[in-house]
Amino acid sequence: MGKNKYKKILIFGGTGFLGNSLIKLLLKMDVEIILFTRKTSTENSILKYNSNPNIKIVHWNFVDYKLIEENILNSDCIINLCGILYENKQGDFFKIHSDFPALLGELSTKIKIKKLIHVSALGVSEFSESVYSRSKAIGERKLIKNFPKAKILRPSLLFGEGDNFFGQFSQMASLLPFLPLISRTTKFQPVFVDDVAKAIINLLESTKYKETIFEIGGEFIYNFEELLKILLEIKNIKRILIPLNPNLMMIPAFFLQQLPKPPFTVDQMKLLKKDNILDNNLPGLKELGIKPTDMKKELVKIY
Repeated sequence: MGKNKYKKILIFGGTGFLGNSLIKLLLKMDVEIILFTRKTSTENSILKYNSNPNIKIVHWNFVDYKLIEENILNSDCIINLCGILYENKQGDFFKIHSDFPALLGELSTKIKIKKLIHVSALGVSEFSESVYSRSKAIGERKLIKNFPKAKILRPSLLFGEGDNFFGQFSQMASLLPFLPLISRTTKFQPVFVDDVAKAIINLLESTKYKETIFEIGGEFIYNFEELLKILLEIKNIKRILIPLNPNLMMIPAFFLQQLPKPPFTVDQMKLLKKDNILDNNLPGLKELGIKPTDMKKELVKIY
């Protein structure tokens, strides 16, 4: 890694979609990674790292503060990617999105950590109807209060191999003759997962960025309908798009969210009422020296 002084990086939530991309890039650098995970050691997302001498895997749960503190003592830098899209138990959003960043901020100040990078989400607001959005916004505020030097990234919809959006709709398109078009006009600014991973690394390696919050989106804005049409065009298949109003979807969502892995929830329907685009004039990919990857070119490689 040349001049970089960060040798030991502690990553929370690194076995997810963004974490995979980030760890791939970090492993090309001369760093040790301490990977905190709540997954079991037999899951594929963990197995692939088992034999890597540069990765230490720590199995934990959110109440094990002592284990966190011991490992923070041995680290130069913390990257927090922890996030959930739905709750298994009521209160999980606040526990994971608000209380945990607050704790990391507290420990970082206490132990004088060099850098803490926290990944939030674009459009979060303490005034949102969505608990997901509110809990993320409160987490940002508490983190900065406890550790003012923290850097926060707010990415828009992530795309790439194995993503939640195109991956899920591609699967549906393979099984069904139609696709649900929930909130056809909601706008997104999709960003390539590797671009977000690079943004994290640039924040890690450079001390020149004085700002606290960075909003990360791709070059172009699309509405929900356009995104599904692009996917179908790339897959070269035709499907009927059935427009559905998020308000009407609240009822099926209420029942579907009882499933262990719900396809959508009431809270997600609330999120879809609001556009997910860059509109706060905050620094982003350009300021971090990254050219946004072309979404269509990337999706063609995947589908």
